[in-house]
Amino acid sequence: MSRIALGALALACIVLAAACASEPPMPERASSPRYRVGQVWRYQTRPGEEASRAIVGRIETIAGLGTVVHVKLTGLQLKGPQGVATVVFHAPVAEAQLSASVTELTDERGDLEGFAEGYAMWRSAYRTGEAGIFTIPLSEIVASMEQALSP
Repeated sequence: MSRIALGALALACIVLAAACASEPPMPERASSPRYRVGQVWRYQTRPGEEASRAIVGRIETIAGLGTVVHVKLTGLQLKGPQGVATVVFHAPVAEAQLSASVTELTDERGDLEGFAEGYAMWRSAYRTGEAGIFTIPLSEIVASMEQALSP
């Protein structure tokens, strides 16, 4: 499945944490006491996706939403009409939900290829009030994306 298709899917599946105003507050770079860009985390996955990992790509704060950790998800088995997708290049997640999902830090330097393109698509949609952040566990994010792919 192409990166563009997955990026569009990610935009279509976004769960809003708050109602989008006509001019939402813009994200600002931030830091986290627990997360750093590049970290690779195991998380509570869906059955059959135990090899999946979340890689931290960016950390920001958004007024009214709090800290957002943008991640790339690898090792997936997202079934759709065009086959199986194994990567979601960008998913913006509330830090509290990410913390509730992750189980173990496995590496400090993960592969972020494709992340910047996905993030740019999200930021453009966020700027116009057409995107938000996920406030559900990572496994539910993956399930909602797969459901959106289903015919």
